[in-house]
Amino acid sequence: MHPFRNLLLISLGRESSFRKDPTPQDWDMMFRMARQQALIGICYEGICRVPDSQRPPENLFGVWKKLTEKIADIHRLHLERSWEMEPILSRLGLRGAILKGIALSRFYPVPERRMCGDIDVLMQGTHESILSALETEFKTWGVLYQECKVDFFPDVDVEIHFHPGKMYNPFLNARLQRYLEKESPIRSDEVLTLADLRFHAVYCMAHMFHHYLEGGIGLRQMMDYYYLLLHLDPSDREPVMKALRHLGMGRFAAAMMESLRFNFGLEEAFLLCEPDPVLGRKLMEEAIRGGNFGVRDRRNRYKKDESRLHRFFRKSSRVLSYFSQYPREVIWAPYARLKHYFWRLFQGYL
Repeated sequence: MHPFRNLLLISLGRESSFRKDPTPQDWDMMFRMARQQALIGICYEGICRVPDSQRPPENLFGVWKKLTEKIADIHRLHLERSWEMEPILSRLGLRGAILKGIALSRFYPVPERRMCGDIDVLMQGTHESILSALETEFKTWGVLYQECKVDFFPDVDVEIHFHPGKMYNPFLNARLQRYLEKESPIRSDEVLTLADLRFHAVYCMAHMFHHYLEGGIGLRQMMDYYYLLLHLDPSDREPVMKALRHLGMGRFAAAMMESLRFNFGLEEAFLLCEPDPVLGRKLMEEAIRGGNFGVRDRRNRYKKDESRLHRFFRKSSRVLSYFSQYPREVIWAPYARLKHYFWRLFQGYL
C-alpha cells in the first residue's frame, strides 16, 4: 500500500498504524502530497493516531503542527465572517445559503482541520438584481454566468453564486438549473442558511464534474463527498442517484464511488451506485497527479503572452480529451465556452 494512502486511512480512523514504518523520505513525500491536496490538517489527525515510533521526524512534525494550527485559525475566521454576512444581506434585502466548505466541514470529526478556500454563498434573484443590491455598498468583480467575487471583507474571499453550478450540455444544464432551483436551500423565513446534505449530494457532484473536465479536482473535494455520504440519510441515496443519472452524471458518479471506496475505504452500504473501476482509476490518477483543483496539471498552465484565442483552444482541447468517457457533456464544451464569452462581452463583464 502506498504510504500516503495508508496515512489517509489512518486519518479517517480506518487503520491504526502504517503497515510498514515510514522512512524520513516517505514522510517528506507524504507532507508534499498533503500540501498539494490541501489535506495537511486532515493528515495531521493521522499523525496523532500512529504509534510514536511511526511519527515523522521532529522538525517536520513541528512544521506540520503549526500549519494545522494556522488552518484551524483560518477556519474559525471563516465561521465568524460567514455569520457576519447575515446582517449585511438583510440590510441589502438579499437572501442566501452557504455552500460547500463551511457547510460541509461540520460533518468532519474535527471541522477546523478542513482547509478553507473561500466562502461560497448562493443568492436568490437574477444577476441584475443581486449585482445591483451588492454594488450599493461593495465592489464586485470577476462576474461569470454562475458566480462573482465580492469584497465583503479584507481578510476572507467571498464568492457569490447566481447559480450553484453549470454544465456544458445546454439540455442537461437546463435540467440541472431546474433541479437546483426546485431543491434550493434558500428559505423565505431566514436571511442566511446552510445548504443541507441532499442538496449538496447533487450540487457537489455537478461541481466536481465540471471542475474535473475544465481544470481538475483533488482529494479534498472527494473527502468532502466521503463525509457527505457518511451522513446522508439512507432514504435519500436512491433519489439522489436517480437525479444524477437524469442530469447525465451517472458515469462520473460511478467513477467517484470507486475513488471513495479505494482511497478512503467507504463501505458499499454508503455508495450511491456500483463503482466503475476503469473510470475511477482515471479519476484518481488525475486527482493525485494534478493536486487540489488541478494546480499542478501542465494543461492548465497559462503561457506567456497567451492570446484569448489560444487559451480557448487550449482549454477546449483539455475538455475534449475526455470525450470517450463523458461524450454527452464534453462535445458541447466549445459551444458553451463561446456562448459564455459573448454573454460576458455583451454584458460588459470582460
